[in-house]
Amino acid sequence: MNYLEIIDTTIKIGLGALITGVIAHFNQKANISASVTKENLLYHRTILTNISKDVEEINHLILKIWAIFEFEVKQIPIDQNKIFERLDPLRKSLFNDFNLLSKNEGLLLLHGFTEQQEKLRIYGELLGQFNSYTLFRNGSVDTQNTAEYKIKILEARKDLYQSLNKALSQ
Repeated sequence: MNYLEIIDTTIKIGLGALITGVIAHFNQKANISASVTKENLLYHRTILTNISKDVEEINHLILKIWAIFEFEVKQIPIDQNKIFERLDPLRKSLFNDFNLLSKNEGLLLLHGFTEQQEKLRIYGELLGQFNSYTLFRNGSVDTQNTAEYKIKILEARKDLYQSLNKALSQ
């Protein structure tokens, strides 16, 4: 075996090792990038799912308030004291749960979900308006206005969920 063959074999082995090393490096880099992307998607999915759970807790509570209020408003004459007595415990829970909306708005903004944050804010403002309405602060109270609030709340909830669903699929 002469020097030329030895050098040729050495170069071939070296080039093979270099090519293998470069490919392994880029493959590892791609795997890490895919792993980070997958973790981010999973994290965002978890955040959006938890927000959805919080919204459902509040929605359940507001629909309980709506049902009691609607029933009591149908009674003639309207007994505001009885309504307040029945709704006060629910209002306290609603007040405590509003921190969930604030927390979730912050999370949505932090992760760049501005459209979803806007929908959540609109939903929260509507709940506040309905709560004021049940305190007889907005003038006349009747079953038609009460039913309209329910429709508006459910529509805002639907818009919020459509927006959250859109964010999940991104």
